[in-house]
Amino acid sequence: MENSWKPKGWLSILYGFVLQPFTFLYVNKAKLFWFYFILTVLVSLIDTKLHAIPNKEAWYQSIYLTWIILIACPLHSFLVARRYDKSQVRKWYASWWATLVCFLVVFILMFLGRTFLFEPFSIPASSMSPSLNPGDQVIVSKKGYGNYKYLGMQIYKAEPSKALQRGDVVVFQYPLNPSIDYVKRVIGLPGDKVIYRNKSIFIKPLCLDESTDCPSFKEVEKKYKFTQKEDGSELKYYQESLGRVSYEIKLNSNHIDLTSRYFYQAGTMPDEWLIPDNHYFVLGDNRDNSLDSRYWGVVPESNIVGKVTFKW
Repeated sequence: MENSWKPKGWLSILYGFVLQPFTFLYVNKAKLFWFYFILTVLVSLIDTKLHAIPNKEAWYQSIYLTWIILIACPLHSFLVARRYDKSQVRKWYASWWATLVCFLVVFILMFLGRTFLFEPFSIPASSMSPSLNPGDQVIVSKKGYGNYKYLGMQIYKAEPSKALQRGDVVVFQYPLNPSIDYVKRVIGLPGDKVIYRNKSIFIKPLCLDESTDCPSFKEVEKKYKFTQKEDGSELKYYQESLGRVSYEIKLNSNHIDLTSRYFYQAGTMPDEWLIPDNHYFVLGDNRDNSLDSRYWGVVPESNIVGKVTFKW
């Protein structure tokens, strides 16, 4: 391409603020683009981890490391534009429109990926401890569950093509306030009868023909592991198993079952629930410190955002 071209300083500053790392494509510096792109991803992950748990006393709560990128990109790209060597070969991406196209392509791919495939979430509370603790980050697989949102905005709704299994950890819209996302473990499937009594779970699976071969209530197996004192309470840890899925739960020996506060379903005992079609019964692994289906009812299938597939 022509050797007389030189990037405009004002446009490099504008792109540095708006497009950030992509401004280095405009000033013909692909290596700097990749450096700042990777740095932006790493810094964003650190910021996410630091701010996952609100803590007003922490010095970093009002500070974001991504601000450094926001300042560094326009300044650095402006200096590169000012000192630009006209004799160097101008690459295809070094123009205002090509840089903009590159940004739009990457943004659209990220938008589609986050909306329809995978989305990160932060764990703000301890209701899923010890499996998931405050500050943990999880990746949720969304494909096939039909509830597609981007940054809280509903993009598309469809009939689910995937069914959840017992033991799956899922993110869903809280039925009493769909603007809030919850994370819990699936215990009961559509058609199941579930009992939570004396800190034990009993499940009677759906039986279509109600024949004599229909299974009766079966207690979910749990094996004692150890006891630990936390904040004056005696917490007992167990290994619980649902089918092929095993996970840890913890129970507070000083906490009684709050049966009087349980969600009441007509025709059942206070600690017993029949799961309707297209609904799920969910519990937190921190059984005595979890607001879940015992207290507000079952989760509609349409509220399921996705299944947790990765934690860091």
